[in-house]
Amino acid sequence: MVEHAAPSDEFLKVETHGIEPIPTRERKGSPHDVAWLWVAAFANFVSLITGALLVTFGLGVFEAILAVAVGAVLAACLHGLLSVAGPRFGTTQVVAARETFGVRGAYPGAFFTLFLAVGWFAVDCVIAAQAVAQLARLTGLPQGNVTNGVALLIVVVLSVLVAAYGHQTIAVFEKYGAIVFVVFCAVLGLALLPKVNWSLQPTVSGGDHLAAWVLGTSVIFALVASWFSFASDYSRYLPEHLSVRSVAGWIGAGTAISMFAFGALGVLLATIDPSAGGNLLALISANAPIAIVVPFLLFIAVGEIWANYLDVYTAALSALALNVRIHRWVAALGCGAIGGVLAFVAMFISNFKDQYTNFLLITYLWVPSWAAVVLVDMFVFRRRPGRPMTFNGRAVLAWLIGLAVAIPFVNSSLWQSPLAVNLLHNTDISGYVGAVVGGVAYWRLGRR
Repeated sequence: MVEHAAPSDEFLKVETHGIEPIPTRERKGSPHDVAWLWVAAFANFVSLITGALLVTFGLGVFEAILAVAVGAVLAACLHGLLSVAGPRFGTTQVVAARETFGVRGAYPGAFFTLFLAVGWFAVDCVIAAQAVAQLARLTGLPQGNVTNGVALLIVVVLSVLVAAYGHQTIAVFEKYGAIVFVVFCAVLGLALLPKVNWSLQPTVSGGDHLAAWVLGTSVIFALVASWFSFASDYSRYLPEHLSVRSVAGWIGAGTAISMFAFGALGVLLATIDPSAGGNLLALISANAPIAIVVPFLLFIAVGEIWANYLDVYTAALSALALNVRIHRWVAALGCGAIGGVLAFVAMFISNFKDQYTNFLLITYLWVPSWAAVVLVDMFVFRRRPGRPMTFNGRAVLAWLIGLAVAIPFVNSSLWQSPLAVNLLHNTDISGYVGAVVGGVAYWRLGRR
């Protein structure tokens, strides 16, 4: 009698796989299933407020929407291609990167991804907790640190719980969550449509105008890029025989459509009152009926919790890739606890808006060149699964070259490059530069 192993990835059962390649017999699903997961990842308040930022840059309504489209499509194409590593290698993005950088050369990417995932978890928890606290205020509960702390604790627990179960549980929650979020935002958009200022004109001109538009594409690109090192974590269960076109096409399309739809909605909402400075929560609370405000606050809270499932799951896998020898679900609980502590610090001590902007920059700086090197290795040199070397110095060097060349193009409160401020009219194209230079550098170095 042949004994069959118990399924290792089922809904509401703790996933038993860590970072080892998923066996062929356990591969399942289709690219459009994974596409729904990425629709949900961008169907949240962060996408709305990132789109709203473009109005604060001084852009008019239609050119801001065009900038959202350009940034979303460029980043989504790379995200879809990175997802191909899932079915090809059967493992997570940072582990698949060992084929490119070598086992030890991939450790920095795993560390930065762990930092990135825990950091985004903290950011999303703060946003969700603020929404829950607002709901508590509407019900008449007293405001203050106690209410905020309880709200944050609820958000952290709910976020970590689903992530601890693992891949299939997350996939089911994300798919049906995506449908709900899309429907609600369609209702929100229709309710506020009469107040949208379709004739909003740009408030900048000349070189500043072009720079503001490029910066708008960069901000959208950066938000999508923050998921680059997560990509194949959620496609690794797909069957190996799937074509590149199918995997990259479906996942790239789901990413681009969701980011564009929610980013463009953020632009339209911001035009209602450009003087609000991108504060969509205050803007909608002042312009929408209570029947819309309450569901909107719920949308913020639940949408950020849904995004947190991915953050905690990838953080745990990245910890395992750094040779932390514990079960995946234990790593998820640990990463969630660390992220929760960071969220408390961000919520009660730091200026959240500034911290969010700076965090987006840190994301934007290292990921694009890293991703470009991986993509050149996968699709130009056509790397197939094998025994990775210990350290691929040429790949690491190309990544560092892309990162170093990108730094002079940074413009943020953390670092204002004279080149970005003076010559580029205060825009930031560091992500684009890093991706192009890193990819070209490895194309030259890696073929020797």
